[in-house]
Order: sequence, then C-alpha cells, then structure tokens
Amino acid sequence: MFTQSFIKKSVLAASLFLYSSAVFAQKTPVNILPSGHLIVQAEVEGKKGNFIFDTGGGVNLFLNNFSKDLSQKESYNFLTSFRATGEQITVPMFKSKEITFNGKKFKDIWYATHNMEIKGIDGLISLPMLYDTEFIIDYTTKEIVFPKEKLSGKKVVDIQLSTNADQSLDITTYIQVNDIKINVLLDSGAGNDSFWLSERLMSTLGIKKEGLQLMEKKSEFNPAIINKFYKGSVNSVSNSFAKVDKPNVFFVEGLIYEGKTSINWLGKKLGFNLKEKKIYILD
Repeated sequence: MFTQSFIKKSVLAASLFLYSSAVFAQKTPVNILPSGHLIVQAEVEGKKGNFIFDTGGGVNLFLNNFSKDLSQKESYNFLTSFRATGEQITVPMFKSKEITFNGKKFKDIWYATHNMEIKGIDGLISLPMLYDTEFIIDYTTKEIVFPKEKLSGKKVVDIQLSTNADQSLDITTYIQVNDIKINVLLDSGAGNDSFWLSERLMSTLGIKKEGLQLMEKKSEFNPAIINKFYKGSVNSVSNSFAKVDKPNVFFVEGLIYEGKTSINWLGKKLGFNLKEKKIYILD
C-alpha cells in the first residue's frame, strides 16, 4: 500500500498535462514519464485531477490540495496497513460519490487522503474500483483501454489478489529469480525496471551483504523512519513469457513481500482481468 516509489517530487513535478476530450473515451491517454510512472486523468465528484496509476497503491489516495475540495471532510472510518518496507500507516477512509475514469463512472469507491503536496500530482488511482472492469495498459500507444471484447490470448500470467475488507486491492504473481521461485507484488507505481527483493533471500541466492552498496532513505510519510536498501544484481528475473538478464536489484530490509517489481518488463501491452486473476500479454 502506498509503495515508496510514487513520491519522487523532482520527477513528478514535470508530469502536469492538459485535459482533452479523449479523457472521456474508451481509450484514455497516459503520460509516461521518463521514470516509467504512468500519469492519468480522472474526475472525482466533478473535480478533475492528474493521478499516478498505481497497481501497488492498494487504494485510491487523494492529496491535500485535491481532497480539501471534496464533499467529505471528516470520517470515523480508517485503514491501517503496511507499506512495502514494513512501515505501518493509518489513513482516514472515505467513499467518493462518483469517479469518472476513461469514460466510465464508478460510484461509492473507497479512498484515503494524506496531507502531502506534489506539484502537478493529485494522488493515486489504484485497483479496487477496476475489479469488475477489464483494462489494458499499452506502453506503445500510451493508452489505458477498456476493451469492448473480453480479454483472451495464449500468453496468460496468473495473479493473486490481496485485499483488506474489500477496501484495498493489490496483485502479486510468481516469478523466477535465478533458480528460485518467489511471489512478488506487481507495482506500476515503481516506474520502469524496478526490482526489489527481500533481504531474507540473500543467503538463498548466495549473495553477501558486504559486497553491496548500502543506500539509506527516509520515509516520505515519517522522516524518523530510515529504510535500508542494498544495491546489487542477480543473473535473471523471469516468468514463462519474459526474461530480464542481469537486472539491477535492491535487497530491502523489512520488505513485507518476497519481492516487488514494476510491470513494464512483463510486456508492452498488458491486459488485466482482476476478477478472474489473469494478466494477458498482448504484445
């Protein structure tokens, strides 16, 4: 939930772009930043905004400058969850009356708020509201598509769903790292070519911490928390249809998953059916 990679102020400040009528078509344009972050447009209770499309975000999240104009100001509902690094976070929960995204209206969708500002970004659009809606992320045409026909294809990746009281939703899948099989969070909010592995896997992979570069980062939500990342590499990351040789990886202390990766390495055109727990590789 609220994966660490989505808050990169120097990168995202350049993400602001103008609305067009295409926002309300079946195909909506995506601004793909050089970092690989996906920026989409949506309208929440009549208010337009620019959002990171984040498959690892868990729940829609609206930042302060955007959420202050929404109808609900206070809520006794809340969600306590954990970020990828194990940091506990508690956020107030609200229900949006209506969200218009890619020409479709979604009603009574849970969202969280946080008192943070990022120039040009109003928050995250995440997976829960798309549970019943198939969608395609097309990196080549830079679009998100709601297909008219049911998704199908020979290249199918099984995914697993993680939810909390049906308020949040994350997806994971199994991949190979060298010769071991692990379960990883699929996180479009990580940008491109991001591979995080649990520090627990280092001994299994025969990697010694002493030979890696240590990087320490303060949490964007709580500067008192410092996360440790060890930069290294592995021989390969793969599944049945994709393989990345010699990728750079970070071994992360306290990672709550066996691993966490971006999604771009899976293919250039990805179709998602959350309800049936499938990703179709369509390129």
